[in-house]
Amino acid sequence: MKKSDLLENFKKRLSYLSHTDSTTSFELILKAINETLKKGERMEVRGFGSLSTRIRKPIRGRNPKSGEAIELSERKVPYFRASKELNRKFN
Repeated sequence: MKKSDLLENFKKRLSYLSHTDSTTSFELILKAINETLKKGERMEVRGFGSLSTRIRKPIRGRNPKSGEAIELSERKVPYFRASKELNRKFN
């Protein structure tokens, strides 16, 4: 599902809101998630799951064009863990 599909689904479920209000609400939710993860904090949505960041160790990579070895520094990556309730719905 793409972001546009998710937005359309969001608008259908909140049909009592105007197009502008539902779009703004959707964008504010995504912005709040992004800002929380940028701060390095954990975000939990009960019944759905939790979002956090994890730190990846520095690794040695290769430039595919030249084959030269390069060091890739430590970096943060987003991590999602589904809740028990969500896992039960799928299994």
